[in-house]
Amino acid sequence: MSNFQNLDNEEIEQDSLKTKLDLITITSSKNLENMNNSIIVNGAVNNTQNAQLDMTTTSTLRTYAETTRSSLNTLTSTVNTHETEINALQSGNLFTDGIKFTFNGAYALDGSNNLTGSILSTTNALTAGFRRYVLVRTDTYSSDVTLSDSNTKFTISETGYYLSIMSYEIYDNSADTKTIELEFKGDTEGSLQMARNTVTGTSTNYEYERVTNTMIVYLTSGNLYSYQGKSSNGAVINAYNTVTNMSLLKISKSF
Repeated sequence: MSNFQNLDNEEIEQDSLKTKLDLITITSSKNLENMNNSIIVNGAVNNTQNAQLDMTTTSTLRTYAETTRSSLNTLTSTVNTHETEINALQSGNLFTDGIKFTFNGAYALDGSNNLTGSILSTTNALTAGFRRYVLVRTDTYSSDVTLSDSNTKFTISETGYYLSIMSYEIYDNSADTKTIELEFKGDTEGSLQMARNTVTGTSTNYEYERVTNTMIVYLTSGNLYSYQGKSSNGAVINAYNTVTNMSLLKISKSF
């Protein structure tokens, strides 16, 4: 605005000023100094926020983002590790090999634990002296399981821990009490596992009992192993493969 201009220019300038002032609506009294101070403060806040959004080296938002990214990287690494472990379990690596034995008769043993006499039938009642069972085996070994000593002993091809499952059925037809024992043993290690049960018959009709035992055993390649049974008062360990099985599952994980 100038005080040194003709009336026409003055009129034009006044009209322009009025147009601009008409754009401002004031509903109450305002302190222009306070408004100016608020504008300065808001400007400073905006500058700070812009610096944060710009991800400067001093930005707390940038620090948060980098910390979060680091945490996500750690989480991703953990997930990948567990994914590998889960895939290993899904691929069957918990157990690598399995052996299943059924019985096909037995031999009595002499005082030196050697076979004696002729083979006993699968229905021959147990006595107080141990007899060693003749084995029929099924396995998933890449190297064969070897049977010896009239098929009453076996050797394995892989040293390590095995899940040993002994599961057998007893039957008898006498009304008396008896304790039946079935032992898994090694010629070198001695007794490794015992599955036994005391039963009392109630009549002369055939009665049946189930015995199971599960253990983790350590077996050595080349050593000889066998199953032998006895009873305090008769009874038979049923040889049917639908009711009696000795199983060994090779554990791939170490203890």
